[in-house]
Amino acid sequence: MLNQTRPPAPPAGGTQATPAAAPAAVRPLPQILVIAAAALVITGQLYLALPLLAPIAADTGASTATVSWTVTAFGAAYALGFLVFGPLVPRIGHRRLIAAGLAATALFAVVTALMPTAETVIAARALQGCAAATFAPTAIGYLTRTIPASRRAHAFTALTSAFLASAVVAQVAAQVIADRWGWPAAFLASGAVTAGVAVLARLVLVPDGRDRATPLAAAYRGLLTAALLPRLLPFYLVALTLLFGFVGVYAAVRPTDPLGVAGDAAALLTLRATGLPAILLAPLAMPLLARLAPPHRLAASAAAAALLIGAAAASVPLAGSVALFTLLLGGFVFATAVALPAAMQATTAAAGDHLAGASAMYGFWLYIGSSAAAPVVAGTVGLGFTGLGAMFAAVLLAGSAAALGAVFLGRRAAR
Repeated sequence: MLNQTRPPAPPAGGTQATPAAAPAAVRPLPQILVIAAAALVITGQLYLALPLLAPIAADTGASTATVSWTVTAFGAAYALGFLVFGPLVPRIGHRRLIAAGLAATALFAVVTALMPTAETVIAARALQGCAAATFAPTAIGYLTRTIPASRRAHAFTALTSAFLASAVVAQVAAQVIADRWGWPAAFLASGAVTAGVAVLARLVLVPDGRDRATPLAAAYRGLLTAALLPRLLPFYLVALTLLFGFVGVYAAVRPTDPLGVAGDAAALLTLRATGLPAILLAPLAMPLLARLAPPHRLAASAAAAALLIGAAAASVPLAGSVALFTLLLGGFVFATAVALPAAMQATTAAAGDHLAGASAMYGFWLYIGSSAAAPVVAGTVGLGFTGLGAMFAAVLLAGSAAALGAVFLGRRAAR
């Protein structure tokens, strides 16, 4: 069993960075709240475009399939950016990089709103994804170094719950704003909110020292080492599956229309919002769930997510019940909200002296999965929600199996 209460590890490359404030001197709650707010607005940029694809296509004269690359361009740049910025975190400093990344993300949200063609919107979104990529690996490292071990499970749950809540909040807000003022207004509003959170991050987060002793080449070698560590490979596979399933399910709702509500904006809004209570419930359940070691919790919750989305997909042709589908979808969201912090905890606990590299690789695979979801749905939409749901269930079961493999490797290494 992996130990989830081990002290923070040094960054990849083996050199200890100057720590932030000692955990005893830090008030955890304000730190956690600001990091969660940043996660909400940063990750929300990915999901913001999902309900805007049709209006952007209509306004620019492009096809919806072409405009769907606004999601993929952001997600792919976001994932690849982890590999660039992850090893730089100890050299730049956690607070500095989080605040700067938020400010740049806000700027490119405004730039996206001003673009006149689908191609320029896609290019602006790719740049925005690069800017946003500064956040996730930096936030993981910040929480690991700053928050006491006794509060770390709650901190990771708040972070990942914000990641998931952003899928609901961003889509609902974007649909409401775009229906009234047009799709550019949704990006302008998100830019303003993100800029506000950047100011909060600069004011509230704890300043930390910078490790300039470790050469850049050594930092990137540390990333390569973390990418190839056998004990971490199963967690990367799980990361690949989790957001692929989650984003894929939400991307499939409109084109496949499992409940026959595609023409009803209010019904679509309600369906998108149904996952929010489940996401908010996950942190409340953490005191009970934390009794399970992170790898075991990960395997169980990923399997539960697979079974629940499989059942939701099967319910469409069998019953077509709105209430049943909504209940199963909420259960799927809850299971995913439990799986993500468990995956993060398990990965950081197994990282050892390669925390920065492991955090970057975890985020890379997590968002490679999320960025692949929309094009996969667009290319296989003919399967309907039932076929797509079965595919997502199979992928999530593979993630659960990988988590069980990590448990086996951990026990074998402990002998």
